[in-house]
Amino acid sequence: MIEGLLIFATVAVFNSDSVTEFRENSNHNPVYKFVYVDDCDTGKRTSGYALSPTGRLMLKQANLDGTFGPVCTD
Repeated sequence: MIEGLLIFATVAVFNSDSVTEFRENSNHNPVYKFVYVDDCDTGKRTSGYALSPTGRLMLKQANLDGTFGPVCTD
């Protein structure tokens, strides 16, 4: 029962509009790290697409050269 709920929740999250938009704006580098920001809404920024469902914790995708640039800047 719990496994079914976890699978359903995972599929729902990966099919959400914000995750779909993130994948479309991604550089397709599979390297990420968790970062904490003061306040950030999900959406496209000059520093890349911000996927920040809580407004404070987000995943930052590595640049193609493996570095991590600015987070959630306009």
